[in-house]
Amino acid sequence: MNLEEDYKPFVYGGILFLLLMTATVLGSIDTVGIWMDAMYPIFVLFATASFAIAWIRWKKTNGNS
Repeated sequence: MNLEEDYKPFVYGGILFLLLMTATVLGSIDTVGIWMDAMYPIFVLFATASFAIAWIRWKKTNGNS
């Protein structure tokens, strides 16, 4: 396993944080809790960063950079 060119864990992390963002937006504070509402900006940050890192590493593996 080449850690510099492995993008799948970042895609999985991005999907996980995207699901958490969706649950926070669609659910109310009563459903998901106050801590999920407070963590929403961090979920957005981690989802964006995970997808960006995965994209960069995927482009690097295909040689299209």
